[in-house]
Amino acid sequence: MNRVLLLLFVASAALVACGGGGRGLVPSPSSSATPGTVTIVPPKIPIRGLIDMQDIAWHNTDNATPTPFTTSYISMFPGSFGGIVINETWADLQPTQGGAIVTTAIDNDLTEVQAYNNLSDVTQSSPVSVKLRIYAGSNAPHWAKSLPGGPVTIYRNPAGCNGLTDSCPLTVGPYWTTAYIDAWRSFQAQVAAKYDSNPSIVAVAVTSCAEQTDEPFVASTGPVSKANLVAAGLTDTLQESCLSGAMTDYAAWANTDIDFTFNSYNKLGGGLDTAFSQSVMQACRAAVGSRCVLDNHALQTPITSDPQIYVDIQAMGGLINFQTQSPQGMGCIWPETITQGIILGARAIEVWPEAKYQGFTTLTVPEVAELSGLFYSPAPASTPVPQPLPAPCSGFN
Repeated sequence: MNRVLLLLFVASAALVACGGGGRGLVPSPSSSATPGTVTIVPPKIPIRGLIDMQDIAWHNTDNATPTPFTTSYISMFPGSFGGIVINETWADLQPTQGGAIVTTAIDNDLTEVQAYNNLSDVTQSSPVSVKLRIYAGSNAPHWAKSLPGGPVTIYRNPAGCNGLTDSCPLTVGPYWTTAYIDAWRSFQAQVAAKYDSNPSIVAVAVTSCAEQTDEPFVASTGPVSKANLVAAGLTDTLQESCLSGAMTDYAAWANTDIDFTFNSYNKLGGGLDTAFSQSVMQACRAAVGSRCVLDNHALQTPITSDPQIYVDIQAMGGLINFQTQSPQGMGCIWPETITQGIILGARAIEVWPEAKYQGFTTLTVPEVAELSGLFYSPAPASTPVPQPLPAPCSGFN
């Protein structure tokens, strides 16, 4: 049964019985709907397979605008991708405090996705679905950064700043304060009102409390950054409260998968607390059930970055996504890395596209098709640990 027929079949079933962690039966988000009416939304099928994460280098700069969205990467490999990420920023979507959201960019991106899915060779194989990722943190609007307690100057972690510490300045708002959280929740409610019922957007990424990237648990590690955040009022208690409240931030999304990226909690005074991260995973599942997607953005083989988080995610089961390390960071060990993620339970894995990082656009059509096929083959019990390569990214292993 192809994907389109499957969606119609599941949608028909939803008219009889609604289930799956709150999918299907929601109050109408349309402002023109009659008060008290209910809209039946067909359950969205979670993304499966490879996801084009698009270019994200832009986010290493303060107040940056995302690199323009494109389907040109996946058009090189029709039928091999199940999903694509639309990256946007809070600053671009809500430039005025309390104002209506400006969604032209998202709408244009969705039109491009639909045009790609309408291509005959794609329609007959595998249309792609969308994961929406809206960056806040250093990409929040100026008015949000300037709420009482902000803005706060931090510095990009070495991984995003040419290996340098306390260089590459960024600014963030007081994201742990009530005023900021209220503004963020109000913004999310507006976005959800427009897109929660959109069948193309099947997942939305949690970016609450994130400072430097889209990852809520990735902390600013430089000593000056930490000192500035503490001076502005941040404490571990407030940070943990912010992270624990993230699911409330996304409560307006009633039909869409909630993709939450986890790392071990990094205490302001030093040290890791994986148990706290695990408690937030459990809270995510308790809040939205099967729509909670557990994620991490450092997949490689063997797992050397935050291994306990991968153990915890695998133990939780359910919907799991990953994003690989940069291809150079994982040594371009493509099949073993994707296999590693599948063994850990991933239904979908985001991969880097750009040639400057030796991304998937440097691979051949058969190689990408091989990676895609791994999601539809029985997962092996274990993945072989690859031998060190003779040079970084020496090719498709």
